Amino acid sequence: MKKINNIFIKKILLAAGCSKRYGDKNKLTENFKGKRLIQHIIHTLLKVFDPCELLVILGHDSKVIKNLIENKDIRIVNNKKYKNGIGTSISLGIQHLDTTVQGVMIIPADMPLIAAEDLIKLENEFIAHKCKKVVLPKYKYTIGNPVILPKSYFATLKNLKEDFGARSQIKNIDIVKVDCDIGTVFDIDTSKELAKANTLAKV
Repeated sequence: MKKINNIFIKKILLAAGCSKRYGDKNKLTENFKGKRLIQHIIHTLLKVFDPCELLVILGHDSKVIKNLIENKDIRIVNNKKYKNGIGTSISLGIQHLDTTVQGVMIIPADMPLIAAEDLIKLENEFIAHKCKKVVLPKYKYTIGNPVILPKSYFATLKNLKEDFGARSQIKNIDIVKVDCDIGTVFDIDTSKELAKANTLAKV
């Protein structure tokens, strides 16, 4: 699969959460199909994008998660305010963008079934709209992740606090929806969902 190599669209991987609904373990360190959960989404991203396009936001268990990121060319930033919610991670990611960046793809790290083909489809749609529209994946009638947002939203995203994600700030007139596979709407919050992911995963 040919990589897109578009350094003007940054991919922010959110991996700072406490996994409160999962129990005592950090879900991102759980085994899934021979890898740790976080390694699946990174592996998929690197099928399509160059490591320099990725920015990983860590927080809870940051040292442990960092050691699971095998590609050392990926930039990693530690969110010291991660307990305040996902908004702080998105804000921190935006603060670390270069001025040349025209858009951000925001990706939750707990979605191991996202397909590389859907990542390509979403980015191509964003480029087709001259990097001016918000691009959302849709599976059947459900909106999923990752979301791509244009530079016009950066100031708003930089001011996010607590547990408010990017989708809470999107204006309907800016949205373009793209039909994608089930992986864009399936995240892992519980051990039952991890077991279900095993049955849904394509070999």
